Amino acid sequence: MKRLCHSYALLISLFIAVTCAAQEIKIENVPDKALKEIELGAFAQAYVLNGSMNPFYLRGDFDGDGKPDYAFWIKAKAKGEVGIAVWLTSQRKAIVLGAGTPFRLNGTKETNLNFLDTWKVFGKKEVERGVEAGPLPKLLGEAILAGKEQSSNGLIYWNGKSFAWYQQGD
Repeated sequence: MKRLCHSYALLISLFIAVTCAAQEIKIENVPDKALKEIELGAFAQAYVLNGSMNPFYLRGDFDGDGKPDYAFWIKAKAKGEVGIAVWLTSQRKAIVLGAGTPFRLNGTKETNLNFLDTWKVFGKKEVERGVEAGPLPKLLGEAILAGKEQSSNGLIYWNGKSFAWYQQGD
């Protein structure tokens, strides 16, 4: 009986380790348009792609110019803070949100977005009233719906000058 319990405990531990492990990121999976900056540019000196989010990048038209843009889940090399780098094709550079760079969420500036564990592209459509007061954002392009599983979420969207957060749910 004792041996059986140890076997079950080992099996459960192995299952947890496998399901919690970050995915390995293969550089061949990074879009060509952003590859040079991600791997060789100034971005590569300060950040690494982070495989703890699946998928580790999203493709959308985040600034509404009709060209594909990319959002990457990243980690700062200096302190290990987590965030998002949005590669806007029109600007040919990555804009960092979190990962050591302040990003305003619900009135506070966050430098670490490690509390987020879900994300997906939110199509360019009318935004429904969330829990945040004030006017609804008018999306210029697609947005990123990011949040904490079975908890709160919000939209990360381009307002024409920078990325902003609109709280959707609590």
